[in-house]
Order: sequence, then structure tokens, then C-alpha cells
Amino acid sequence: MTHLYADDDYLDHYQFEHDPFLERGVNFKFFAAKRRPVLVELHHLARYSKLMLVVTGPQGSGKTLLRQVLLTSSKEPVKNIVVVAEATVDAASMLQQISTALQLPESHIADVLSHIEQMHMAGQEVHLVVDNAECLDESALLLLQRIAQGVNDACARVFIFSDSSIGPLLERVADNTDLHHVIALEPWDRDEVDEYIEQRLVAAGQGLDVFTEPQLADIFAQSKGWPGRVNHVAKAILLEQMHQQGTGKQATMQIPYKHVAVVAVLAVALLLIWMAQTSESEDTAESAALELSGKHSNQQVLTLPLTEPVLREPLAQALSSEEEGSDYAGSEPVFVDERAVQPIASAPVPVSRSPAEVVKQVVVPQPVAPVEKKPAAVVRQAQPVAKPVSIAKPAPAAARGLSGTAGHSRWYKQQAPARYTLQVFASRTEAIAQRFVKQNTAQYHYFRKEHQGQPLFVVTYGSFADRTAAQAAINRLPENIRKDKPWSRTLLSIQQELR
Repeated sequence: MTHLYADDDYLDHYQFEHDPFLERGVNFKFFAAKRRPVLVELHHLARYSKLMLVVTGPQGSGKTLLRQVLLTSSKEPVKNIVVVAEATVDAASMLQQISTALQLPESHIADVLSHIEQMHMAGQEVHLVVDNAECLDESALLLLQRIAQGVNDACARVFIFSDSSIGPLLERVADNTDLHHVIALEPWDRDEVDEYIEQRLVAAGQGLDVFTEPQLADIFAQSKGWPGRVNHVAKAILLEQMHQQGTGKQATMQIPYKHVAVVAVLAVALLLIWMAQTSESEDTAESAALELSGKHSNQQVLTLPLTEPVLREPLAQALSSEEEGSDYAGSEPVFVDERAVQPIASAPVPVSRSPAEVVKQVVVPQPVAPVEKKPAAVVRQAQPVAKPVSIAKPAPAAARGLSGTAGHSRWYKQQAPARYTLQVFASRTEAIAQRFVKQNTAQYHYFRKEHQGQPLFVVTYGSFADRTAAQAAINRLPENIRKDKPWSRTLLSIQQELR
């Protein structure tokens, strides 16, 4: 089982704005199921009775959270005294803590009761809250019971939070008198657990679909419906799932690494074969052009296979798959090829005429011999046929200029760390990030980070003053981008990844 802490990998993997299963995280909301009635009952009994109010439940049942909500939900001026027992607490140590909280010079029960009465006359109540009360001994419970009874109508409201083991001790202290009231917390049912998990996930920017139905059933079975255990089990399942997915990716990526050498050798061999075939095709096309120099229509048909691969191949390195399928990219080499053919057609024509004139003037009886000698001149003059091939050579340099690895790192470093941006998507291929940024507005940028030992190119949108502005900008994005669930993050986190 992995460690239960919220690191960047955990938040990034599930695109959480914060850890949804912290005890009291960001955007925390009190879940009312089977807890709000208890809260209402505690306030009612505190107002109209002098009973010592006891809330019981096992570890993880939500006692501490209920205690915190109780302290913050009072609408009247209240002096809150909170005692959290960590070891065995007797009456003397309990009285000492209460006197210190009331700023009394001495620790006497009479002084405490008198001070509580004075505060009551001044219109201020005293709420004494004790957590982990199972650590109290009998004398400490007797002291709390006396403070709850108070003097005349002036008394402190005493709330005790404990597990069920305090029950027998309360019975001995009460001595068959009605001096306390016990409220036992109940676990949630399956629907309430699912609703609670969904509330937590929505507050963190996600939904219940993060879990599968079997996982939700497993969470309920392991937690038995107790809130604290739900948080622990749910987060453990998410971390375990993330760990397994990461291990699976690493395993699939390790298999090709073993054959990198073989793939490299094959790639080099294919490249050499292709270069040899290209050279042979150039020689064949050149000789074919010489033999058919007198036929203009045939020259165009023969030169198209020569020039089209040379011009087309470098462009394919710089263009996307969409550009390769367009009509314009397919027709461009044809126009270039027709212009390149003209010098080939014009050069042989005057050469073929001049040998005829020389034959008529000099060697009339043997017309065949000059015909065999003069084509050599045609070969020498037809050598510029290779020039159209060299025209396409600068194209790979342009293709290399399009690809970079720095992204917009300088732009990110110039931004204020406290500002926010929207992370749109991430890709292992830099060309995808480049093409997306070029096809959209100047508000889009991308940067490179290392993720699991490999480069990852992250595309972001905009620069906003705070998270609220960034979240509001999501609704203004196109629908196809919103489907990828953009999420806000600080520019400081990006600047840290660029270091």
C-alpha cells in the first residue's frame, strides 16, 4: 500500500484541485446525513437543560469534526473551553486546565463556579468541550458533572466526546440520577456514503466517476459507513490504482527498450536501401530522358516520378497528417515539375539539329557515325537534369526549424508566480502541442516537463489574477476543449517544473 499523502503526481493523475479526502480540506462542507440532527439536539439540550451531554462513537465516526462544527455553529456569545485528553486525566489536572482557560489565579472549584456565574450575569455563556473523554477517570467525570450543575441558574454547558467504553463509568458517577444524556452516532448507509464521496470529489473539481461501482462497494464494506474510515479507504484505493497504472505503463514501455538496437539497425538499413534506390531511380530517369529527348509529352511523364518524391518527402516531415491529405499539398509538386522539365526539353532540341547540319556539310556518305558521336554531347548538356533534385534539399532544414524543445519557457518565467493559468492537455509528442498552439489564439502556450523519466509537453491557456478568474475562463473556451476538463493551477507550480 502506498503512502497516504497528497503529492503532485496524485493530484495531477486525477486532476484534483486539492486532496478531496483530507479531514477538513479546501471548500469543506459539513455533511449533514445523520449528523445534523445530533447537532440540533445538542444545541437544544444545552439551552434548556443542565445535563452533561455525551456523544459516543468509534474511532473515525466523526466525533472530532462534530465537535468543531458545534463550536462554530453557536449564535450566542460563548466562551469556549476545549480540553483534548491524551492520557489519563484526573480531577486536579482537569481543574487546572479549566482555571487556566478562565484566567483564574488559583485552581479551586468554588472560584470556577463563581466566575462562570459572573459571566452568565454579563450575558456570556461558557461551553466546556472535552474530546477523547475515554481517558478521564472517575474523579474528572465527577468534576465535570458538578460544573454542569452550576450555581443557581448559572452553569457551564458540558459536552463530552468519547467512545462507547465510557458508558459503565458514567453509570457509576451518576449513581442512578439523571445527570447526563448520551447520544450514540450512527454509521451511514451505502447511499449516504456515495453521496458523501461525491460531495468531496465535486469540491476537488471531479465527480463520482473517478471510482467504479465495485470500488464504491469496497469502500462501503471496509469503512462500515464511518466517515473517517471512508476517507482513508477511498484515498488508499485511488493511490493503489494510480500505482498499478504507473507500473503497467512502465512494464509496457520496458519491452521496446530491449529491442532498440534491432530497430535502430533496421532503420539504418532501410535508409541506406532507400538512398540507393533513389540514386538508381535518378540515373534511370536521366537516361530515359536522354533517349526520349525528342518527345516532349513523354518527358513530362518520366520526370514526374523523379521530382515528386524529392519535393514531397521533406514536406512530409514538417506537415501534419491533415496537411498531407489536403489537395493543395498533393498538387504543388506537379506545378514545380512542369517548370523543371522545360530546360530538359529545350536543351536537346538545338543539339539534335546541329549534328544534322554538320553531317550534311562534312560526312554525307556515312550519316550513321555522326549520330552515334553527337548524343555524347547531348549527355553532357543534359546533366542539369539533376538540378531539380537539389532544389528540395533546403526543405529538411526548414522542417528542423519547426521543432523545438524549449516551448514557451521564457513566457512562463516572466509571469508573476501568484497568477493562475488553465492546463488544457498534455502530450508526449511536441508536434501536437506546437500545432495546437499555432492553430489557436495567442493565449495558448506550452512547456516541457519530465514525467516518469520521459518528456511531456503541457499546453496552457491564459494568465489570470486568481483562481476565480481562471475557473470563469473555462466557460468561455470552445466546447471541444472543455471536454478535456481544463483545470486551473498556479504559474509558480509551472515555474518550479521548468527548473
